[in-house]
Amino acid sequence: MISINAILEEFLNEQKQRLKPKTFRDYESVVSLFRIYLNDYAHNYLDDANLECWEKEIEEDMESFTRIFGAEQLSSKVFGEFLDYFIIRKVMSSEDFMKKAFRVMKKLVKWLYDNQYIHQAVYAELKEYFSEASNLPTVEKVSDLIYEETKKSPQVMYEEEEEGYFYIDHIESGKLWLQPMFGGNKVIGPLSVPKKITDLCEEGWQLSGVVGRSQGKWYFIESGNVYR
Repeated sequence: MISINAILEEFLNEQKQRLKPKTFRDYESVVSLFRIYLNDYAHNYLDDANLECWEKEIEEDMESFTRIFGAEQLSSKVFGEFLDYFIIRKVMSSEDFMKKAFRVMKKLVKWLYDNQYIHQAVYAELKEYFSEASNLPTVEKVSDLIYEETKKSPQVMYEEEEEGYFYIDHIESGKLWLQPMFGGNKVIGPLSVPKKITDLCEEGWQLSGVVGRSQGKWYFIESGNVYR
């Protein structure tokens, strides 16, 4: 078995031969984060036997996952959690970095298949994920735009505030309605936002932050992350 560490090094070495130095640094950065993610989180997808093996190694080596396992552990769930969760919540990336991460991971998946590290069925599943997840950079753009909106909010004592995680319940041009994830059927809004935000958002997306009501109007006071 060839370890994930060895596979990722082989991938980077090949890319170094064909890419300009600046682009290659992007690849190095994304792959380094992917390795961190794998060693910290990917054990959640191990079966019982492999989990037991990993638990024996982790006490001596915190980066043992990528050393003892091979490409068979690189599933669509792993790539999905890396891009949809780790990059958004742990790295707190920008739209630009999400574009880079998405591009590098998509290239890695094709390279894994071309070099026979993953089977056709796995590759088909991964291609389906990347097709479905192509809006991830848009999600990050919305997050950036909402952050900009918080800077414009009135600096006042708000009559009512809501903090936590919300679903985007309803969208109209320039208006958002939010439903607290743990607040029953309560709907908050409308929040007046630029049309460029509502043009990009989709109902059902999730976001974290703080919203407040002042003089009958709702505003974004603090912003966290946006999730699709």
